[in-house]
Amino acid sequence: MNLIILTDADVVGDNRYRLTDNRAEHIRAILRLSVGDTVQVGMLNGPVGEARVERLDDAEVILVGEKFEDIPDPIPTIDLICALPRPQTLKKVLITSATMGIRNIHLVRANRVEKSYFHSPLLTPDKWTPYLIEGLSQGKLTRLPRVEIHERFRNFFEDTFAELEQSEEMASTKLLPHPEAANAINRIYDGQSPRLVLAVGPEGGWVPFEVELMTSLGFKPFKLGPWVLRVETAVTAALAQIELTRMQSS
Repeated sequence: MNLIILTDADVVGDNRYRLTDNRAEHIRAILRLSVGDTVQVGMLNGPVGEARVERLDDAEVILVGEKFEDIPDPIPTIDLICALPRPQTLKKVLITSATMGIRNIHLVRANRVEKSYFHSPLLTPDKWTPYLIEGLSQGKLTRLPRVEIHERFRNFFEDTFAELEQSEEMASTKLLPHPEAANAINRIYDGQSPRLVLAVGPEGGWVPFEVELMTSLGFKPFKLGPWVLRVETAVTAALAQIELTRMQSS
């Protein structure tokens, strides 16, 4: 944990927080802190700062928060559309997305998505939130990504997605990693757009109809490389290429 994420449920008094779970164990066993030591903390969906260890034993850790400051939102703002993967892969996608600052995650049905995936117990907020918080802790961020489930591909892109785009203050650059694309990312994205939408397909890839529909809505295909990637690897590779392109343009 690079940042201990605190929530309202941890509050036990004025700027005091009680931890009894894996965060407490991390402070005891990994960081090996003692009473009086400080640790970096962040309030879920809030500021970051430092906390001093006031009490530490086998049952609990009590922290006193200090020096909290707001952190800016990641630039660019990125929303991820991802064909729903199998549950074990989804856990990795959730962690990576939170680590790398994704704002919204839209999990959609695609032709090559198993119907059974939509019956996974993981698809409820109480199950997916711990993986998002793990990602935030790794990336030293605090803003929890919003997750939405869409069981109809065409309805999402033709109706829901259009409504979401209209509700935004600025237009997005829409990116579509695709193994058959002719261009690398730097040919379709100049690194300047402050808002991006990234669409990552299933293990077997998007079918032609899905690609055609997305490109008709302005999604720009680009090639991640010569490899066939797993979903979680494709998400990481695409986000890394976006960040590199942005840094090179600044």
